[in-house]
Amino acid sequence: MPVINPNAFTGNPLDRLSENRKDEAWVAAQLTAENGRMVVFHKGQPLIDTDRKEPLWLSPAARSELPSDATHILLGWWNDVPYSAIDASAAPDQPFSDLGTYIPLRETGGLLGREELAILGHAAWMLDWHRRHRFCARTGKPTQIRGGGVSRIEPESGTEHYPRVDPVAIVLPVKQDHCLLARGAHFPPNMYSALAGFLEPGETLEECAIREIREEVGIILTDVRYVFSQPWPFPSSLMVGFIAQAEDWEILLDPQEIEAARWVEKDELATLLGGERREDLWVPPKYAIARQLMEVWVKE
Repeated sequence: MPVINPNAFTGNPLDRLSENRKDEAWVAAQLTAENGRMVVFHKGQPLIDTDRKEPLWLSPAARSELPSDATHILLGWWNDVPYSAIDASAAPDQPFSDLGTYIPLRETGGLLGREELAILGHAAWMLDWHRRHRFCARTGKPTQIRGGGVSRIEPESGTEHYPRVDPVAIVLPVKQDHCLLARGAHFPPNMYSALAGFLEPGETLEECAIREIREEVGIILTDVRYVFSQPWPFPSSLMVGFIAQAEDWEILLDPQEIEAARWVEKDELATLLGGERREDLWVPPKYAIARQLMEVWVKE
Protein backbone atom coordinates (compact mmCIF):
# COMPACT_ATOMS: atom_id res chain seq x y z
CA MET A 1 0.00 0.00 0.00
CA PRO A 2 1.56 3.35 -1.02
CA VAL A 3 2.40 5.86 1.69
CA ILE A 4 0.43 9.11 1.52
CA ASN A 5 2.91 11.96 1.21
CA PRO A 6 2.80 13.87 4.52
CA ASN A 7 5.61 16.30 3.74
CA ALA A 8 5.52 20.08 3.81
CA PHE A 9 5.56 21.88 0.43
CA THR A 10 3.67 18.99 -1.21
CA GLY A 11 0.04 18.97 -2.36
CA ASN A 12 0.24 22.10 -4.53
CA PRO A 13 -3.32 22.65 -5.81
CA LEU A 14 -2.40 24.91 -8.71
CA ASP A 15 -3.02 23.96 -12.33
CA ARG A 16 0.09 25.35 -14.01
CA LEU A 17 -1.63 25.43 -17.43
CA SER A 18 1.60 24.64 -19.23
CA GLU A 19 -0.20 24.16 -22.54
CA ASN A 20 -1.21 27.86 -22.62
CA ARG A 21 2.07 29.46 -21.61
CA LYS A 22 3.49 29.82 -25.12
CA ASP A 23 0.91 32.55 -25.67
CA GLU A 24 2.57 35.57 -24.05
CA ALA A 25 -0.54 37.71 -24.49
CA TRP A 26 -2.55 35.13 -22.55
CA VAL A 27 0.09 35.08 -19.82
CA ALA A 28 0.03 38.87 -19.56
CA ALA A 29 -3.76 38.78 -19.18
CA GLN A 30 -3.51 36.28 -16.31
CA LEU A 31 -0.92 38.41 -14.52
CA THR A 32 -3.24 41.43 -14.60
CA ALA A 33 -6.63 39.72 -14.16
CA GLU A 34 -8.97 41.59 -11.83
CA ASN A 35 -9.75 38.44 -9.85
CA GLY A 36 -6.08 37.48 -9.60
CA ARG A 37 -4.29 36.89 -6.30
CA MET A 38 -0.69 38.02 -5.94
CA VAL A 39 1.72 37.26 -3.11
CA VAL A 40 4.65 39.59 -2.45
CA PHE A 41 8.13 38.41 -1.48
CA HIS A 42 10.83 40.67 -0.09
CA LYS A 43 14.36 39.23 0.03
CA GLY A 44 12.99 35.71 0.04
CA GLN A 45 10.32 36.27 2.70
CA PRO A 46 6.60 36.13 1.86
CA LEU A 47 4.11 38.68 3.12
CA ILE A 48 1.77 36.97 5.61
CA ASP A 49 -1.52 37.96 7.19
CA THR A 50 -0.68 36.71 10.67
CA ASP A 51 -4.20 37.34 12.01
CA ARG A 52 -5.85 35.17 9.35
CA LYS A 53 -2.85 32.80 9.19
CA GLU A 54 -2.61 32.89 5.42
CA PRO A 55 -0.55 34.62 2.74
CA LEU A 56 -1.58 38.23 2.26
CA TRP A 57 -3.10 37.96 -1.19
CA LEU A 58 -3.14 41.26 -3.07
CA SER A 59 -4.77 42.27 -6.30
CA PRO A 60 -2.35 42.42 -9.25
CA ALA A 61 -3.24 46.13 -9.39
CA ALA A 62 -0.86 46.54 -6.42
CA ARG A 63 1.92 45.85 -8.93
CA SER A 64 1.86 49.57 -9.78
CA GLU A 65 3.24 50.40 -6.32
CA LEU A 66 6.35 48.25 -6.81
CA PRO A 67 9.50 48.80 -8.90
CA SER A 68 8.71 48.52 -12.60
CA ASP A 69 11.36 45.84 -13.13
CA ALA A 70 10.18 43.61 -10.27
CA THR A 71 10.00 39.95 -11.35
CA HIS A 72 6.33 38.95 -11.59
CA ILE A 73 5.57 35.29 -12.35
CA LEU A 74 2.42 33.32 -13.01
CA LEU A 75 2.12 30.35 -10.64
CA GLY A 76 -1.10 28.79 -11.92
CA TRP A 77 -4.84 28.59 -11.47
CA TRP A 78 -6.91 27.39 -8.52
CA ASN A 79 -10.73 27.51 -8.45
CA ASP A 80 -10.74 29.65 -11.63
CA VAL A 81 -8.44 32.24 -10.03
CA PRO A 82 -4.95 33.04 -11.39
CA TYR A 83 -2.24 33.09 -8.74
CA SER A 84 1.03 34.98 -9.12
CA ALA A 85 4.08 36.00 -7.10
CA ILE A 86 6.26 39.10 -7.30
CA ASP A 87 9.75 39.81 -6.00
CA ALA A 88 9.76 43.25 -4.36
CA SER A 89 13.32 42.98 -3.03
CA ALA A 90 14.40 46.08 -4.96
CA ALA A 91 11.87 48.28 -3.17
CA PRO A 92 13.55 50.79 -0.83
CA ASP A 93 11.49 49.58 2.12
CA GLN A 94 9.31 46.54 2.80
CA PRO A 95 6.20 47.34 0.73
CA PHE A 96 2.73 46.75 2.21
CA SER A 97 4.25 46.06 5.63
CA ASP A 98 1.34 47.98 7.16
CA LEU A 99 -0.94 45.19 5.91
CA GLY A 100 1.03 42.13 6.96
CA THR A 101 4.36 40.73 8.13
CA TYR A 102 7.27 39.36 6.12
CA ILE A 103 8.17 35.98 7.62
CA PRO A 104 11.00 33.59 6.69
CA LEU A 105 9.54 30.72 4.70
CA ARG A 106 10.90 28.13 7.16
CA GLU A 107 8.81 29.72 9.91
CA THR A 108 5.51 29.52 8.04
CA GLY A 109 5.22 25.71 8.29
CA GLY A 110 3.22 25.80 11.51
CA LEU A 111 1.20 28.83 10.47
CA LEU A 112 -0.20 28.08 7.02
CA GLY A 113 -2.40 25.36 5.60
CA ARG A 114 -0.86 22.57 3.51
CA GLU A 115 -1.97 23.91 0.12
CA GLU A 116 -0.94 27.51 0.76
CA LEU A 117 2.45 26.42 2.08
CA ALA A 118 2.97 24.42 -1.12
CA ILE A 119 2.10 27.48 -3.22
CA LEU A 120 4.55 29.67 -1.29
CA GLY A 121 7.29 27.03 -1.61
CA HIS A 122 6.70 26.96 -5.36
CA ALA A 123 6.80 30.77 -5.53
CA ALA A 124 9.95 31.10 -3.41
CA TRP A 125 11.75 28.48 -5.50
CA MET A 126 10.89 30.18 -8.79
CA LEU A 127 11.62 33.74 -7.69
CA ASP A 128 15.01 32.70 -6.33
CA TRP A 129 15.86 30.94 -9.60
CA HIS A 130 14.95 34.03 -11.63
CA ARG A 131 17.03 36.20 -9.33
CA ARG A 132 20.08 33.96 -9.89
CA HIS A 133 19.69 33.45 -13.65
CA ARG A 134 19.46 36.91 -15.11
CA PHE A 135 22.34 36.20 -17.50
CA CYS A 136 22.90 33.43 -20.00
CA ALA A 137 25.52 30.84 -19.02
CA ARG A 138 26.37 30.38 -22.70
CA THR A 139 26.67 33.97 -23.96
CA GLY A 140 26.80 36.05 -20.77
CA LYS A 141 24.02 38.29 -22.10
CA PRO A 142 20.82 39.24 -20.23
CA THR A 143 17.93 36.78 -20.32
CA GLN A 144 14.20 37.45 -20.43
CA ILE A 145 11.26 35.71 -18.76
CA ARG A 146 9.12 33.43 -20.91
CA GLY A 147 5.83 31.70 -20.26
CA GLY A 148 5.04 33.66 -17.13
CA GLY A 149 8.23 32.46 -15.48
CA VAL A 150 8.60 28.80 -16.48
CA SER A 151 11.77 29.59 -18.45
CA ARG A 152 14.17 32.34 -19.49
CA ILE A 153 15.61 33.00 -22.93
CA GLU A 154 18.61 34.90 -24.24
CA PRO A 155 16.89 36.50 -27.26
CA GLU A 156 19.91 37.01 -29.54
CA SER A 157 21.10 33.40 -29.51
CA GLY A 158 17.75 31.82 -28.63
CA THR A 159 19.33 29.92 -25.74
CA GLU A 160 16.67 28.74 -23.29
CA HIS A 161 17.11 28.13 -19.56
CA TYR A 162 14.81 26.18 -17.27
CA PRO A 163 14.44 26.17 -13.47
CA ARG A 164 17.03 24.18 -11.57
CA VAL A 165 16.15 21.10 -9.51
CA ASP A 166 18.89 19.53 -7.36
CA PRO A 167 18.00 15.93 -6.36
CA VAL A 168 19.07 14.77 -2.90
CA ALA A 169 18.88 11.20 -1.56
CA ILE A 170 17.92 11.30 2.12
CA VAL A 171 18.19 7.97 3.91
CA LEU A 172 17.14 6.41 7.19
CA PRO A 173 19.41 3.35 7.68
CA VAL A 174 17.84 0.68 9.89
CA LYS A 175 19.00 -2.60 11.41
CA GLN A 176 16.70 -4.83 13.41
CA ASP A 177 14.89 -2.48 15.85
CA HIS A 178 17.36 0.42 15.54
CA CYS A 179 17.85 3.29 13.10
CA LEU A 180 20.98 5.31 12.49
CA LEU A 181 20.78 9.06 13.05
CA ALA A 182 23.56 11.60 12.55
CA ARG A 183 24.30 15.29 12.86
CA GLY A 184 26.42 17.80 11.00
CA ALA A 185 28.41 20.53 12.70
CA HIS A 186 25.92 23.13 11.43
CA PHE A 187 22.93 21.44 13.13
CA PRO A 188 21.34 22.91 16.25
CA PRO A 189 22.93 21.37 19.37
CA ASN A 190 21.99 17.71 19.92
CA MET A 191 19.63 17.50 16.94
CA TYR A 192 20.05 14.24 15.01
CA SER A 193 18.55 13.51 11.62
CA ALA A 194 18.60 11.16 8.64
CA LEU A 195 21.62 11.24 6.33
CA ALA A 196 21.56 12.93 2.94
CA GLY A 197 23.64 13.82 -0.08
CA PHE A 198 23.31 15.31 -3.55
CA LEU A 199 22.96 13.10 -6.59
CA GLU A 200 26.11 13.02 -8.73
CA PRO A 201 26.24 12.66 -12.54
CA GLY A 202 25.87 9.13 -13.82
CA GLU A 203 24.23 7.54 -10.77
CA THR A 204 20.71 6.57 -9.79
CA LEU A 205 19.13 7.87 -6.62
CA GLU A 206 19.49 4.44 -5.03
CA GLU A 207 23.18 4.40 -5.92
CA CYS A 208 23.50 7.89 -4.46
CA ALA A 209 21.91 6.69 -1.21
CA ILE A 210 24.33 3.78 -0.92
CA ARG A 211 27.38 5.89 -1.75
CA GLU A 212 26.53 8.74 0.62
CA ILE A 213 25.94 6.49 3.62
CA ARG A 214 29.16 4.57 2.95
CA GLU A 215 31.13 7.81 2.62
CA GLU A 216 29.63 9.55 5.65
CA VAL A 217 29.34 6.79 8.24
CA GLY A 218 30.99 3.72 6.69
CA ILE A 219 27.77 1.69 6.66
CA ILE A 220 26.94 -0.60 3.73
CA LEU A 221 23.28 -0.54 2.72
CA THR A 222 21.06 -3.16 1.11
CA ASP A 223 17.38 -3.13 0.15
CA VAL A 224 17.15 0.62 -0.47
CA ARG A 225 13.41 1.33 -0.49
CA TYR A 226 11.86 4.54 -1.83
CA VAL A 227 9.23 6.05 0.49
CA PHE A 228 8.30 9.55 -0.75
CA SER A 229 9.82 12.85 -1.91
CA GLN A 230 9.64 16.51 -0.91
CA PRO A 231 10.23 19.75 -2.84
CA TRP A 232 12.62 21.73 -0.66
CA PRO A 233 12.80 25.40 -1.73
CA PHE A 234 16.04 26.28 0.12
CA PRO A 235 16.79 27.05 -2.60
CA SER A 236 16.04 24.31 -5.16
CA SER A 237 16.30 20.74 -3.88
CA LEU A 238 14.10 17.70 -4.39
CA MET A 239 14.52 15.49 -1.32
CA VAL A 240 14.02 11.84 -2.25
CA GLY A 241 13.43 9.75 0.87
CA PHE A 242 14.55 6.15 1.42
CA ILE A 243 14.56 3.60 4.22
CA ALA A 244 17.40 1.09 3.81
CA GLN A 245 18.77 -1.95 5.60
CA ALA A 246 22.24 -1.66 7.13
CA GLU A 247 24.58 -4.66 6.91
CA ASP A 248 26.47 -3.99 10.14
CA TRP A 249 26.60 -1.83 13.26
CA GLU A 250 30.08 -0.30 13.13
CA ILE A 251 30.12 3.47 12.45
CA LEU A 252 33.14 5.01 10.72
CA LEU A 253 32.57 8.76 10.58
CA ASP A 254 33.84 11.11 7.92
CA PRO A 255 34.57 14.08 10.25
CA GLN A 256 34.42 16.54 7.37
CA GLU A 257 30.79 15.60 6.77
CA ILE A 258 29.42 14.25 10.04
CA GLU A 259 30.04 15.44 13.60
CA ALA A 260 28.37 12.49 15.34
CA ALA A 261 26.16 9.48 14.64
CA ARG A 262 24.32 7.03 16.87
CA TRP A 263 21.99 4.06 16.71
CA VAL A 264 18.57 4.79 18.24
CA GLU A 265 16.16 2.08 19.34
CA LYS A 266 12.67 2.21 17.85
CA ASP A 267 10.79 2.66 21.15
CA GLU A 268 13.20 5.42 22.15
CA LEU A 269 12.60 7.19 18.85
CA ALA A 270 8.85 6.80 19.25
CA THR A 271 8.94 8.71 22.54
CA LEU A 272 10.92 11.52 20.90
CA LEU A 273 8.45 11.71 18.01
CA GLY A 274 5.66 11.78 20.57
CA GLY A 275 7.02 14.95 22.13
CA GLU A 276 9.45 13.82 24.82
CA ARG A 277 12.05 16.51 25.42
CA ARG A 278 15.64 15.48 26.04
CA GLU A 279 18.74 17.63 26.24
CA ASP A 280 21.04 15.04 24.61
CA LEU A 281 18.89 14.01 21.64
CA TRP A 282 16.07 15.55 19.66
CA VAL A 283 14.74 15.13 16.14
CA PRO A 284 13.88 17.52 13.28
CA PRO A 285 10.53 19.35 13.13
CA LYS A 286 7.53 17.85 11.38
CA TYR A 287 8.00 19.84 8.17
CA ALA A 288 11.31 18.02 7.47
CA ILE A 289 11.23 14.84 5.38
CA ALA A 290 13.77 13.27 7.77
CA ARG A 291 11.17 13.47 10.55
CA GLN A 292 8.53 11.92 8.29
CA LEU A 293 10.82 9.02 7.38
CA MET A 294 11.23 8.35 11.10
CA GLU A 295 7.46 8.46 11.58
CA VAL A 296 6.94 5.91 8.80
CA TRP A 297 9.54 3.52 10.20
CA VAL A 298 8.25 3.71 13.78
CA LYS A 299 4.67 2.94 12.62
CA GLU A 300 5.69 0.00 10.42
